[in-house]
Amino acid sequence: MNPNAQDHAPAAVASAPRGHVFPPPMDRDYPIQAGRIRTRSLEAHIVDHCNLTCAECCSLSPLLPPWFASPDSIAADLRMAAKVLSPGVFKLVGGEPLLHPQLVDLIHAVRETRIAPVISITTNGLKLGEMSDAFWQSIDAITISRYPRPRLSPDLMAHIEAQAAGHAVRLNWKMQNEFTSMTRQSAATDLAQTQRIYHDCWIRERCHMIRDGMFYTCTRPAHFNTLYQGKQDFQSDGLRLRDDTAMLDDMLAYLNRQEPLKACLECHGGSAPQAPHRIMKRVEVATLKAYYQEQGARRAALKPAVAAEVSSA
Repeated sequence: MNPNAQDHAPAAVASAPRGHVFPPPMDRDYPIQAGRIRTRSLEAHIVDHCNLTCAECCSLSPLLPPWFASPDSIAADLRMAAKVLSPGVFKLVGGEPLLHPQLVDLIHAVRETRIAPVISITTNGLKLGEMSDAFWQSIDAITISRYPRPRLSPDLMAHIEAQAAGHAVRLNWKMQNEFTSMTRQSAATDLAQTQRIYHDCWIRERCHMIRDGMFYTCTRPAHFNTLYQGKQDFQSDGLRLRDDTAMLDDMLAYLNRQEPLKACLECHGGSAPQAPHRIMKRVEVATLKAYYQEQGARRAALKPAVAAEVSSA
């Protein structure tokens, strides 16, 4: 538990179901307070892979190789980010973050950076029954994505509620019956449509992300970079974290940029049509992995010209 955040609601209130509005409202407001830009949230995807193979996973987890972020690298990025950003909450996301072998150490490393008053973790909940008291003591809030399949057992849910109540952890049970169909099978060529998608996309406001020394206004570039094995440059969609006097102005300009990201060419946006949640079989996952490996090589030759057009549009 965060010793500096003592205003947790009682368990009976904290674990009450919350209503979720989709698509969520956008503020598009980044005030500067005490020399730092106030944002809704910041997150790090500390594990790329998952223990489920959900179709249309926005993190592309079924298609990515196993990967764990190191506590030291996350802490280094957050110390840099904390010089210019003041998010209300810091989220540990995946993949399935409970798969991380150093999770408690990582949470403590995040806490020491003082990046945000609340540290939260987003999970499918399947492994929460295995988590130690040290884990429950280290975290402030947990968002649990509840899928139609596999369902969490009543016993597991009762255990989660009891642990949360005992350690003053705020629970957010989030029913996830549908997934947004964001990933394109082929890159967009309609640049005006791409501009509209970027303008209306809520993800670029609510899913700010750090990864490997970069800040991204959206989680998609980092995952596309991994999916295409670095054969396409999605890192340039982000902003390199630096410790200099120009960083605050550069961050504010980046957050308010009007031009789409290169990753927008690969994406239908956060408000794309939704499809019922389903678990992919191994053969479907293998087929998709092979497809994107082939596409990565094919698009690498075409991408620079198209992306240059997007940047100048």
